[in-house]
Amino acid sequence: LQPMTDNESLNLHMNLGMLLSNAHRAMTKRFVQNTHKIDLDISLDQWMVLGPIWKLNDACHKELAEYCLKDKTSITRIIDTLEKKNLVVRVPDRVDHRKKRVVLTNAGKQLFFDVLPVIEKTRAEVQQDIPDKDIEIFKQVLMRITDSLLYTYPSQRDQR
Repeated sequence: LQPMTDNESLNLHMNLGMLLSNAHRAMTKRFVQNTHKIDLDISLDQWMVLGPIWKLNDACHKELAEYCLKDKTSITRIIDTLEKKNLVVRVPDRVDHRKKRVVLTNAGKQLFFDVLPVIEKTRAEVQQDIPDKDIEIFKQVLMRITDSLLYTYPSQRDQR
């Protein structure tokens, strides 16, 4: 194996980044199309926060930001939108009253379960004609890329 030239390395980086970005945009577009077909009012960004709120049960903003790999400002903006839609409420933390916990309302729980079939439909469309083995390899590679970029230093790896 010969080492890559700087130009080859740049092309690989740009191509990989562009491919990932294009795939993400296409998946987002398909998710939105599928939700609109059945009159559900939720964006992919909102779903990517609503799901973890359901999973974590009563998380604070910081926990959601870490879980979703988003900054606290973005999480706050999305939670504000979900709250305006009456899908979540903020409640004081039982121990630290300065903190707010985010909890799904009944409407939020209902929307969560209404979106699950859309997620499955979109996932099936994304993975159509791609063997499960290839999907698993792709996911492993993406996790390795994410880990290598997020946890650049050994001390950060230990914090996972």
